[in-house]
Order: sequence, then C-alpha cells, then structure tokens
Amino acid sequence: MKTNITVSYIDELIKERLPRERDKVLQAMEYMLFSGGKRFRPMLLLNTAKAVGKRISDGAKNLAVALEFIHTYSLIHDDLPCMDNDDMRRGKRSCHMQFGEASAVLAGDALLNLSFETVLKGPLSNKSYQTACVYMFKMSGIEGLVHGQSLDLFGETKNIDDATELAIAKTGTLIRAALVCGALVGGASEEEARIFDEIACKLGVCYQIVDDILDSKKCEKSFLDVYSESDLIDHVKELNEEIKAACDKLPYDLEFLKEFCDQNIARRR
Repeated sequence: MKTNITVSYIDELIKERLPRERDKVLQAMEYMLFSGGKRFRPMLLLNTAKAVGKRISDGAKNLAVALEFIHTYSLIHDDLPCMDNDDMRRGKRSCHMQFGEASAVLAGDALLNLSFETVLKGPLSNKSYQTACVYMFKMSGIEGLVHGQSLDLFGETKNIDDATELAIAKTGTLIRAALVCGALVGGASEEEARIFDEIACKLGVCYQIVDDILDSKKCEKSFLDVYSESDLIDHVKELNEEIKAACDKLPYDLEFLKEFCDQNIARRR
C-alpha cells in the first residue's frame, strides 16, 4: 500500500504518540503542535527514509514525530520574553501569551522529554537507528539548535560567514537531523549520510535566507545585514544548483528535495 506523506498523515502519527493526560501543560503542547505548522522537517525525514529504504519503517515514524516535538519545543521557548519575546506565532497568540509563561516553559520541557521517550520506543537494537537517535539529539543540543539560539541572542552578524553559521546552527540543524536520520534508518552508508548532511546544511541556509527576506522588517540579525536582497536570491539559486547536483550523486530518487528547493525560493513571491 502506497503511503502519502502529508500533513494530515504526520498529524496522525503525532496524535498516536501523545500522552492521554488532559492537564494545562498538555493543552499548551497541543496548542502549539497543531497551530498550522507545515511539517516539512518530518516530511523530509520520512521521504528520505522512503527514498533510501523503499519503505517507511516504524523507526522512521518515531524519529519524524520526535523531530516535530523538538521543533515545537524550540518555537515555544524561542517566543518567551527572555528569548525573542514574540506575542504571535503563525498568526495566533504565542504559547506563553495563551497559557502563561510557566505553562509555556513546562510545555517546551515536556515536548523535549517526549521526543526522548518517543525514540526510545523504537528498534534500539538496530545500529543505524541508534546512530540516527544520537545524531538527532546532537543536532538539538549544544552542538546544534541550542548553539544556534545562543548565536542569535549573543552573537553578531558582521559578514556572510557569521550569517551562514547562524543559519546552519539555528535553522539547518533540524533539517540536517531530518535528512541524515532519514537516510540512516533507510540504510544509507556513512558516505551517503555525509552527502545528505552537506545537502541539509545548504538547504538550511537557503531556507533562512528566504525567511530573512520575508521577515525583513522583523529580523534583527539576518543575511540582509551583509547582502542585498537581489544578491541573496542569486546566492540561493547557486546553492539550489549545488544541492541538485549533490542529489544526482546519490543512487536514490530525490526529486522531492529538488522540489523543496524550488518551493522554498518561490516563497518570496
């Protein structure tokens, strides 16, 4: 039976793995989990796993859901007054505005812990799955997402290298987790996983550049600090060609990654 990897499909996977308790913290978790996210990170993970392994394993499903839990926790904490202090998220009141700051902190903590619980229910005897789990949490920790948030709060964007480092750390890390973990659970070799990682880093930069252009009035640190919009679009086009060339080096049907490149740059229109 062919599996269509859609937002609704991923939503069902998430619902299956949520606790049954009905307290205020879980309400806050669900509020953010189902607030209109595009689910492109779990989509990338599942599509990569399917492209490499010809199927979507239970391990891939667990990793995809855990990745969305991590992403949502990061959004909740990112919006807090002590961080970016945003009142709105996806056109709705941010979590701390809707449920209070304490509930938002706990909801983020709970989602991060739930991501651990979710992957621990997978096939831990499988070495590739183990490696994928370790990589996912490396990308969400001090060498990944947490480092990116630190750069965003305390760093400076003086040149293109600074902006690129921030983009890879804050935006690219969970895209790296998506592609590399999907490839690993699909059965990719170490060298193939490395190529997927390179693709993901460039995807992260491209995605952040378009975000910066779309949010030019809001962003305090962005690629627009060092390049003009037209130069940045040219840079995205160049990176897209590099991504597509890297996809062609791999023995898998990665048309979905090429389409993602095109859809991303079209977001500016």
